[in-house]
Amino acid sequence: MLDEVIKKFDKFIEIAEQEVNSRPWLVVILMHEYYRSIYPADPYIPYEDKGSLPLERISHLLDQYIQMFHLSRHIGSYFQNLNDSFGKLLSKNIFLEDDRTDEEETQRVYGLLWDKFDANEYVKEARNILQTRLKFSGFHLTSLKGKTVLDLGCGSGRFTIALASTGATKVHGVDLGKKSIEAGAKIAEKAGLENIEFRVSSVLEVPFDDNYFDFVFCNGVLHHTVDMEKGLNELYRVLVPGCEAFIYLYADGGLFWYSRKKMPEVMKTIPQKYTMAVLDLIGVPDSRFIFSDNWYVPIERHTTKEYLENYLKKIGFSSFKKIVSGRDTDFDSVLASGFPEKKEMWGDGEHRYLLKK
Repeated sequence: MLDEVIKKFDKFIEIAEQEVNSRPWLVVILMHEYYRSIYPADPYIPYEDKGSLPLERISHLLDQYIQMFHLSRHIGSYFQNLNDSFGKLLSKNIFLEDDRTDEEETQRVYGLLWDKFDANEYVKEARNILQTRLKFSGFHLTSLKGKTVLDLGCGSGRFTIALASTGATKVHGVDLGKKSIEAGAKIAEKAGLENIEFRVSSVLEVPFDDNYFDFVFCNGVLHHTVDMEKGLNELYRVLVPGCEAFIYLYADGGLFWYSRKKMPEVMKTIPQKYTMAVLDLIGVPDSRFIFSDNWYVPIERHTTKEYLENYLKKIGFSSFKKIVSGRDTDFDSVLASGFPEKKEMWGDGEHRYLLKK
């Protein structure tokens, strides 16, 4: 069944590539609909066919999406004329013609996404995510009181700020994006948090001495770098022996991760701001940026559970524990259950680990 669905998905991608210059709005909408449908759960989908097997459901949806592309050809398109300014923009590969490095392009992509967040909701959500994720590992945020903490790849600092509110003596946020760092510093200042320090620096060359931090937090960062292993080595180097760290990395396998590799082939030909405008028009909440980071980041590394755990052992971590939160939106919660076709859908799930040096 998986091979059949992948073949159908490849056809969907092929048609989307043909339609992207004439109906970019439809490509964005259908790609979004497909993307959210391959998650274990989505609070905005009624799931009227809950009883069906996941691959069977996705197969039916792909039939509908392909049919929608065919039916849309009866709708006039203002984008058929590539002589207009927007048509010219769509007809160019805006990434190949850009001089930005992969690191700079990643910062640009996330900078646009972070700009959409309301500062208060931004910090509130981060605290909630921290509490939800870590409590299932047995790690309590109260244990950070009086400690020195690193948010490795902090972006605009939402987790840096959340970590600072735990009573930590000092929380350092490190990221390559200067604009993101500046935004985080402003939010921290408004919140009256004086125990935060931000630095513009690569997560592959952390500007701190060995054994410096009592806790390191690294959420969804290293899989977007040119050298994930070097990033993990740096995390290990700056962590105090006997102390712990949290990492989140993308996994591999199954329809979900296969789809993430293929969707950017189409979506990177549509300007990110246009995609975000279409998603805004159909009411996608600002916080659900999962629908456009994958489509536009230049690097996205997928790693199997076996490879990652072997590498963590090789580095020298004394122990590591995979975190399964119990949330129905998390792949690992589904993989731990009796859910049908779980491996075919989500492969190795997601890599959330509590590590100990």
